[in-house]
Amino acid sequence: MHSEECLSFLPRYLHQVPGISQIVSHYQRGVDFARAYWTPPLTSAAALRVEREQIESLELIPLVSLTDHDSIEPGVSLQAAHSIQTVPVSVEWTVPYCRSIVHLGIHNLPPAVAALWMQEMAAYTAAPDDRLLEEILKSCAEIPEVLIVLNHPFWLEEGVTESERSAALDRLLHQCLPWFHAFELNGTRHWTENAATIQLAQAHSRPVISGGDRHACEPTACVNVTNAGSFSEFAAEVRDGHSRVVFMPHYERPMALRILEASSEILQTYPEFPGRERWTDRFFYRSEDGVAQSLATLWNDREPWVLKPAISALQLWGRPSLSVAGHSPAQQVREGRSAIGRRLDTV
Repeated sequence: MHSEECLSFLPRYLHQVPGISQIVSHYQRGVDFARAYWTPPLTSAAALRVEREQIESLELIPLVSLTDHDSIEPGVSLQAAHSIQTVPVSVEWTVPYCRSIVHLGIHNLPPAVAALWMQEMAAYTAAPDDRLLEEILKSCAEIPEVLIVLNHPFWLEEGVTESERSAALDRLLHQCLPWFHAFELNGTRHWTENAATIQLAQAHSRPVISGGDRHACEPTACVNVTNAGSFSEFAAEVRDGHSRVVFMPHYERPMALRILEASSEILQTYPEFPGRERWTDRFFYRSEDGVAQSLATLWNDREPWVLKPAISALQLWGRPSLSVAGHSPAQQVREGRSAIGRRLDTV
């Protein structure tokens, strides 16, 4: 819920949808989508519960590292009710780099100094400097229990060209490879991209590790299996080059269908989250003075009539009961151990 997901990509996708394209064109005349963003619906506690339940359904003990974009709030808030050893303070750091953007998973920061580390990262983000990036990563990597992961290295940020991404990745690996402990296999990316990540990791003698950009209610589509009893022990294993990744059955489902279901979940109403129940409470627009307000506030709690048919259709089409598979990923895990046994891809 703390990740600010920019909506600048939205017009490009929606223009491909008949009927929706005309609505987008209408709003584009007066709206800068680069100023708009949304926040995922689940609270930190709810997201943790979704992930723990999937792992526990496999009769395994869960260790879950939640990362929001550029915020350590999930881990900080969760440690009030959970063990520091099982719920680390972690972040997905958005790093402007060489005309591109890279994302780094910084896991298991020492709670007492995590806020100071975030200040250092924010300073770099505000004024990117190669020397400062090296200093931050080198100092972070010197903390034995910290795990630094290069997330989805082949993902293309909106507005960045393929050549810019490729050049940035090559330079990043040349400059900062010694402090990357693993490369991420992502449960919400196509297998061709994950396969390329495996080849990249092998070329640079790094293990691959599970991860995912799930922003709705689907549990992660790949997990690590380990005998470690704490996240610090797990980090030590990975830093030593040992990692085993298992892809869950719902990773095999068509990606377009999973995205449709996630879109429906993002637009659903959640009465259990006061103040963030409706999708309009979770979508924001930042004015020229930099102040962000929810769409509910900007629209005086009145959803524009022109949007209602499209929103209702997405909410309906994406419901798991209407999908080809017929069951949500969570239902698949809870109801079908046999499905999990049918195909476990390990790396």
